[in-house]
Amino acid sequence: MQTDVAIVGAGPAGTFAALFLAKFGVKCKLIDKQKFPRDKICGDGISGWVLTVLNELDKELLAKLSKQDFLVHSHGMRIVAPNSSILDLPFMDDGSFGAGIPPGFICRRIDFDNFMMEEAKRRPEIEVLEETEINEFRRGKSGIVLNSKNRDVRISAKLVIFASGVNSKFMKEPGGILKDKKFTMTGIRAYYKGVSGCHPQNYVELHFLKGLLPGYFWVFPLPGEMANVGVGLDRHRIGKKKINLKKIMLEAIATNPYLKTRFKDAEMIENIKAWQLPLWDGRRKLSGERFLMAGDAASLVDPVTGEGIGHAAITGMLAAKQARRSLEENDFSSAFMSRYDDRLYKKVGKELDISKKILPFIQYERVFNRVINRASGSKVLKEKLILALTDLEERKKLKNPMLYLKIMLGM
Repeated sequence: MQTDVAIVGAGPAGTFAALFLAKFGVKCKLIDKQKFPRDKICGDGISGWVLTVLNELDKELLAKLSKQDFLVHSHGMRIVAPNSSILDLPFMDDGSFGAGIPPGFICRRIDFDNFMMEEAKRRPEIEVLEETEINEFRRGKSGIVLNSKNRDVRISAKLVIFASGVNSKFMKEPGGILKDKKFTMTGIRAYYKGVSGCHPQNYVELHFLKGLLPGYFWVFPLPGEMANVGVGLDRHRIGKKKINLKKIMLEAIATNPYLKTRFKDAEMIENIKAWQLPLWDGRRKLSGERFLMAGDAASLVDPVTGEGIGHAAITGMLAAKQARRSLEENDFSSAFMSRYDDRLYKKVGKELDISKKILPFIQYERVFNRVINRASGSKVLKEKLILALTDLEERKKLKNPMLYLKIMLGM
């Protein structure tokens, strides 16, 4: 099979890349080892980054998504400190997405990913190949050749976008990405029904528990009185402290005063499942001759917030734009492809740099409690934290040790 662009992996990064290519009139093959709909273990938050990229792709598609009954509209974040102090931070909402469209969504990934896949299948420029696992690539004279696991599918492409997730063999070769346990998070997730006390505007909840910092326990409300409940922490601390995430999660639900009340009548409706999140640990090259890395395969999950789907959407969009440029210029060299890296880091690089520098501060329980206590009683500090969710200049201030000292001293 011949194609201009082959996309390996049909999660958010892959489908966004395919849909943008279709918008540009570029034919591609979208390949995934599974058949959709398929589950993807995740926190299920669909951030403003996703909405921003969808808005650029197709405003009508964003409006269509916002009306689906498999999601809830989310308008903010609730942070709970180790001492149970609560801070509610509404998301900035300037109405730029249009009437009735919120600043964020929450929905199960099986539903969101299938929604995007169905849109891809509707586009004549996109040929979807499901249940096709690509496990081999080699460079030819005029492109890259991909072979399936059973060697029953062979694809020749001018350019390949690797969007095959955290376990992708292509992260190492050709991607050159080697992961450190300190920057690989293990997350566990279960679906519950009947969790009470969720915010009426469906705030995502991050509970920073004693002994788990800088990791956290989360509750993300879903339709039908359901909630995504889970815990995440980096593998380095899990191994060093011999932490059992499942035990911590169930003990928190059973004994934490705030959570115990809310889970009193709740029922786990699906067994706990685990997965890995490739946290961003620094700038690296994400492209090369005739290939681009996207989504989790590019290791771009925010190390503080766990934001992954938004960055996947951004990489999909930018990868498609780079592919179009390479095809137009007939230039697939490593130097030309590196424009993808430049544009990606220009868009999210500062945000990720700041998150990496903030990470060490949130592991200190006393500092965390004091910040949340002060912010909940200070209109000015609360406004700064709300701005920090979207404003890079405000977020830069959070990496300054003097800010935390001033808070500790009540200044």
